Amino acid sequence: MVNKPTLAILALIIVVVVAAGIYAGFNQLTPNNQNNSDINQINNTSQTNTSQNETGQNMISAQEAQNIAQQYIEEPNATAGTPRLVEEDGKKIYIVPVLINGSSVGQIEIDAYTGKNLGGAGGAP
Repeated sequence: MVNKPTLAILALIIVVVVAAGIYAGFNQLTPNNQNNSDINQINNTSQTNTSQNETGQNMISAQEAQNIAQQYIEEPNATAGTPRLVEEDGKKIYIVPVLINGSSVGQIEIDAYTGKNLGGAGGAP
């Protein structure tokens, strides 16, 4: 037969384990404020990094502008350099340098919203 103090300790352990299980289950159902804060920060950063024009169109990334410009380069040893975002006549464009051996030999202008090639300047040496 089990004595009363041992039975009381067992009952107490069972109560603690059950309470811990209930608390853990409730804690999983309740949103974690830190996780919500992290999600809100990610959403805010995403909205900050995405610019829209007056028609609600999203701006392409500098990497996309560089990839588009590379498609128009016909010189065998030339590559598209790092784009620079500028505003000309109220319109945002990427100016993408055309490089040969690290030297700029021209540029291609890419519309920051449509990705359209707007032309450029310079040429092969």
